[in-house]
Amino acid sequence: MPERAGPLDPDDPDGGLFHLTLDQGRGVITYLLLTTHDRLDVLLVTRVSFDHDS
Repeated sequence: MPERAGPLDPDDPDGGLFHLTLDQGRGVITYLLLTTHDRLDVLLVTRVSFDHDS
């Protein structure tokens, strides 16, 4: 997953915070990558859904 995501802050690409866009922009996973500890922590999962029952 880390190689498919972009940095959360483009001005700090090595800061460790990344976000991965899912399902054509309908979801985002934000995570912290700690390569020195061989660890990835998911911080936030956001999913947008639109109800079309009008």
